Amino acid sequence: MTLQAYAVLYSAFVIALFAAVVWKTDVLRDRGQLPPGLAIGQQTFSLARSQLIWWTFLVMVISGWLLLTTGNLPAPTLELLGLLGISVATSGTSALIDAPAGGASATLQRSRGWLQDVLDDGQGVSIHRYQALLANAGIGVAFLYKSVQMQGFYPIDASWLAVLGLSSATYVGMKSRETGSPAPQVVPAPSQAGSAAANPPPSPAMTA
Repeated sequence: MTLQAYAVLYSAFVIALFAAVVWKTDVLRDRGQLPPGLAIGQQTFSLARSQLIWWTFLVMVISGWLLLTTGNLPAPTLELLGLLGISVATSGTSALIDAPAGGASATLQRSRGWLQDVLDDGQGVSIHRYQALLANAGIGVAFLYKSVQMQGFYPIDASWLAVLGLSSATYVGMKSRETGSPAPQVVPAPSQAGSAAANPPPSPAMTA
């Protein structure tokens, strides 16, 4: 059995492992307050969490592939650290928006499927979410292909890292507007008629 065959088996194992984790756990789902009638595991999927596990999956596949085919595990490049940093920052900021410190957590909604959840901002498919999804998917596939081809972590150009960073920053910025705090309830002031009814004028007998 060749080294490349072992690498293929390893990649298949990692794919199966990540698929089982995603399918059997809530690792990709939003965190927050569950409304009545909504059980754990029925809440919406998170784009930020999906982005983080996507890049974690790619790094794990590429690292194992390079180790098995070359006998060496190359050190992570600055570009790779930048990719992981963008994903971690996006996931962490998104979690802070959903559950701010000292504030009430956002009420979760029922999932309508992964694709619908990650693209919908509550008012339909959002262009900034769609852009973030395409940027992560496209750059991720290119990173996987070129890394396997060149037998090392592919040094993604800084311009593409900027594209990914801008997409993530736009997503986080717009997400902060999606989960705004509810408007305060204004209690109407009592009318003069109501005040007069509640506090009738004193009778002559009482003033005598």
